[in-house]
Parts: sequence; C-alpha cells; structure tokens
Amino acid sequence: MIKLVHLYSLLLLLSLCLTGKVFSQGNSKYYSKEISFKTDNDAYLFTLKDAYYTNGFFFDYAWVSATKKVKKIQRVELGQMIYTPLKRATRSTADIDRPYCGYLFLKYQQTTFLNHKTVFRPFISIGLLGRASGGEGLQNTYHQWLGYAKFTGWKYQISNAISFDMGMAYAKTIQESNGVKLMGTAELNLGTTFTNVKLGGMLITGAFEQNEESALWNARIGSKAVTTKRKYEFFGYWHPQLIAQGYNATIQGGIWGDKGTASTSTISPWVFQQNIGLCYANGRFTTKLEYMYQTKETPSQIRVQRYGAVQINYRIM
Repeated sequence: MIKLVHLYSLLLLLSLCLTGKVFSQGNSKYYSKEISFKTDNDAYLFTLKDAYYTNGFFFDYAWVSATKKVKKIQRVELGQMIYTPLKRATRSTADIDRPYCGYLFLKYQQTTFLNHKTVFRPFISIGLLGRASGGEGLQNTYHQWLGYAKFTGWKYQISNAISFDMGMAYAKTIQESNGVKLMGTAELNLGTTFTNVKLGGMLITGAFEQNEESALWNARIGSKAVTTKRKYEFFGYWHPQLIAQGYNATIQGGIWGDKGTASTSTISPWVFQQNIGLCYANGRFTTKLEYMYQTKETPSQIRVQRYGAVQINYRIM
C-alpha cells in the first residue's frame, strides 16, 4: 500500500507541474478514427514475478457515429488474456493455486456521452476459453524468445468452451474544479465468462478535457472540428473498485465446457481492485501507463495480483 501511495504521489506531482503550461487553447483539427494497442504484464513492474493474470494483448479500432445530439464512439476490440498459477514447475494439481487459462475474444462496444458529465458504455462479446484460445502457445513462444522458463502445467488448463458476454459501464462527474475531477463509476457484466458488479470512483488530476473529448475515455476523435481548452492532455488518475463476483470462467471453467482434466477452483465473492495511471495525449497520439493492484480472485491464491499496462493510441482521418 505504501508503494501505491508513492506512485500516485509521483503522478500527481508530474500532472500538477504541467497543468499551468497546457491551458492554451487547442487547435480545431480533428480525427474521426483511432487504432490502439494495449499490453498488460506483471513483468512491467520489474518484480521478477510471473503469475495469475500474467499477460494481455488488446487491439482496438474505433470510429465516431454521425449524430447531432450526442457523441457516440463505436469500438471493436480483439483481445487475449492469459492466466497461470504462481509456481511455474507444476508437478500436479496441488501446485496450482490459480487455474491455467487462456481467453481469446472479440468485443463490440459503444461509448455514448450523454452530456459533459455522463458516460454510458454497453458492450457485447464472443470468445474462446481453453487450448482453443491459443494462450498456451503464445506464452510458450514469447517465453522462449525472452529466455524465460516455461510453465509446465498447461495440460491442466481450463477446458475448451465458447463464451458469450454482455454488459454496461456508467460514469458520472460528481465534482470538478481547478484541475481535479471526481467521478462515480459502476459496471455490470453478465455472461458465461464473467458475471460481476463493480462499484467505484475515479479521481483525475492534472490537465484534462471534458469527458467527451478526453483521452481518459479514448474520446479524442470526432465527426467535426472542436476547439479544445488546451493543446494536449497530461493527467494522473486513481480508480478504486469493489467487485462482487458471481461467476469467473477463467477460474471455474466454462459453463458449457467439458471439465476433463482441468484444474478449477472457487471464486472469492468480493474483490478489491485499484488502478493508478498516467496519461499523455497530443495530436495523433495517446500514451497511458497504468499500475493495477487486485486482491485474491480465488481463496486458493497464495498472493495478491499486481501488474502494469502500456497503451498506445494513434488517430487517423
């Protein structure tokens, strides 16, 4: 927890130092489409730990809907997530404190900015769990490239299953003044992969735009020219959430999947998660760096979860 405070203090200091330098009015040039790449990995924290949610790759393509009433951003995402236990040398299921699992999915979501304060984001996705997701092959490949030892228990991974999910997220600005914004957030996920409810808040500090034009929501694209408050954004954010878990197929296995030789586990009913990040956006590019802390998703986990994330967005006409 002390490390979290120190990290957020650094982000806060950096963002506040630049706040006074970026309030000059931005130009009205606009971009209507955006591509982005995000990668999650615990190796980014330089702790020599490789476990639990150990890697994620996400490729996005977004475009703006033509509407005069509200701003809507459509987004298609292809993603893969890989989960492993703490011990690489898995001799039996007794060594597995968090199940092996790969999850490959295709998601469509729409972000609607109902007004300056309110954001609504529904989504629907279809995916594959188990060996069919390619998680085992991908991890073995990049571990070989980097000279890392392999995890030896993939034969116990969650069995193949098709997944269907849908959900929605809602956020609203509660207070905003002098480079500080407080938002309330809520999220509902229903499906055969994840069923949960997330409630939280978000503190943003630094130089940021209104929600509908901000990189916080990947919203620096539009269907027409808009004069922004500043030339670029630079801010830090803290997003704590309390999660009530109903189902997690990466731990319990697919609802319709054959359990076979898979090693599964039970879920923790309550999980606390917090994301601390830093975002810079200017012209065509957005860069985000993020640290995530999460308590145990399953009681059998030996340790809590920590990982880092890097995201790059590029806007096109």
